[in-house]
Amino acid sequence: MTAPNFKTLGAALLAALGLCALLFLFNPGLDLAVSSAFYRETDGFWLENESLLSTYRNSFNITSMSLAVVSLILWIVCYWRGPVFGVYDRVWAFITLLYVLGPGLLVNGLLKSYVGRARPADVTEFGGENAFTGALRIANECQSNCSFVSGEGSSATAFFISILALSPFVSNKAMRYLLVTIGFCAALTAATLRVLKGRHFLSDTVFSVLFVSLVAIILAWLLLRRKKAG
Repeated sequence: MTAPNFKTLGAALLAALGLCALLFLFNPGLDLAVSSAFYRETDGFWLENESLLSTYRNSFNITSMSLAVVSLILWIVCYWRGPVFGVYDRVWAFITLLYVLGPGLLVNGLLKSYVGRARPADVTEFGGENAFTGALRIANECQSNCSFVSGEGSSATAFFISILALSPFVSNKAMRYLLVTIGFCAALTAATLRVLKGRHFLSDTVFSVLFVSLVAIILAWLLLRRKKAG
């Protein structure tokens, strides 16, 4: 596979961040409009208690966190026996650190703890008691585990990027494309569900994807740019 151009990817991602920042800063009502499509005054966010969606959410979270834990274990194993399943230690390190620094430190450790944005189900527009805050604005409407950005959206992003990192080591081309396709659909569904259930605004998910992707590009540049497949 062709090695990625990290400068091009980084520039494209920064441009996307800038465009999304402008979009949501100047159109804060976009978040309310999207969330309102899944809200009824009589039922609230009616998909919140759908058992099938909850089962999917739980299954995906277990799968995603298992990938992170297994990657850490295999990263350690690589020091004793070399590549595991043909995958080099730098790739396992990349996946492990992506989860730790992205969803772990940046999202749950920093943003969700200090931005203070209330979740959709908690704002007055949707029957809650807190004021709505636009994206990228510091608020005091939530004390912990807040809305901005989406923790599960960030984990879903880390999951898909991890699948992309592992896919070059799948020798069969059809299986490789199938793996990437399934990984993308699974991650997209997991991230989208948080909006449908009223647990996050659209911008929470969008910026979780962009921020974790930025972490991934920096890590890939540090760990994978000199990596040779084979």
